[in-house]
Amino acid sequence: MNLAIMIFFSIMVLIWWGAHYYVVRSICVGLSEKIRRVMYIGFGIHSILGPVAMVMRRVPEVEPLLTVWNWVAYIGMGAFTFLFVVTLLKDMGWLAFLGVEKVITDEGERLIDEDRRRFMTIGLNAGVLSTTGIATKWGFYQARRLPDVVDVTVPLEDLSDGLDGFRIVQLSDIHVGPTIGRSTVEGIVERVNELDADVVVITGDLIDGLVDSLWEDVKPLLNLQARHGIYFCTGNHEYYWDALDWCRVLEEHGVRVLNNEHELIEHDSGRLLMAGCTDYTAGDYVEEHASDPKGALAGAPDYDASILLAHQPPSIHEAAEAGYDLQLSGHTHGGQFWPWIYVVGMVHPFATGLNRQDDTWIYVSRGTGYWGPPMRVGAPSEITLLTLTRGGEEDADKVRVGGDEVP
Repeated sequence: MNLAIMIFFSIMVLIWWGAHYYVVRSICVGLSEKIRRVMYIGFGIHSILGPVAMVMRRVPEVEPLLTVWNWVAYIGMGAFTFLFVVTLLKDMGWLAFLGVEKVITDEGERLIDEDRRRFMTIGLNAGVLSTTGIATKWGFYQARRLPDVVDVTVPLEDLSDGLDGFRIVQLSDIHVGPTIGRSTVEGIVERVNELDADVVVITGDLIDGLVDSLWEDVKPLLNLQARHGIYFCTGNHEYYWDALDWCRVLEEHGVRVLNNEHELIEHDSGRLLMAGCTDYTAGDYVEEHASDPKGALAGAPDYDASILLAHQPPSIHEAAEAGYDLQLSGHTHGGQFWPWIYVVGMVHPFATGLNRQDDTWIYVSRGTGYWGPPMRVGAPSEITLLTLTRGGEEDADKVRVGGDEVP
């Protein structure tokens, strides 16, 4: 773990602990001293579960304790996130009430006496806990079900006859690791193989762990079926877990890894240039992996259409300048769960779905798996089926097809 990651991790842990202190102070108002003591101990224990789980992942020898700890810690992490936000909204509402009370009453007077205030406070806090429980259960169900298929039509003017109807299946952000294992991967592969793909692409963040720990869980991806094979570009999480080793192993097993390079796919009478760049931040971890979307075109032969695999959406700026027809990205998870689904668009130029910059289309997947908490609310996971067709911008379309539960 490099120094930058250690500093970032330390800052996030301090924020995490501060959030726990805020929440427990808020929901303990009006409770007896004995109950408050129990709540403080419980929240204190919970505040260390997540950080310890992240450290323990570097020591896989502690299995099976590690697996159990991961499930408890990451479900708890998601539940606490909901709890923090709902508690914050509750407190903001209460402060607004106090502000109104101060304006409309004389000094020292109150609209509600102390006994009723205490009853209301306890009731509101009970509501906060109930809402958190319901949101956690729903989010867990949505995260653990087999991803929906999102059917996307990408129109390209002057597309050659040979590429009209070319079918691309995109997987992104599977995050095989603490709570996503072999059975989930097998379910994804089975669904993809029903889609009759011409090519399968994986746009980064495939894993959250080292090759030695996760290869058996990742291995079912080798059973993906597509006429022109499987292509992969790195995401930021690969660089947390030895990206060079993952690139080597994937290449050895027949997955075409595109690190700032390209390959020509000849399909019927059409020629599709499939290019890929390393993650937007890759150069911070491996100097020779600095992301270079334009460089990925170096020495390219004649082609009819071009696609760039780029994990993070901001690569679209260079992709558009280089003249790609389509960029396929992930990374954002669509925010993954409320309320972050409203925040992610403030960080990335394109947060989800099919968009366009200049003459270049970009499709941003919400991700096929999830990261951290096994929760998805308002941003369902997806397996994306993109079909190239001849046409104008008005011909773009997207349809979501229902998914099933993950085995």
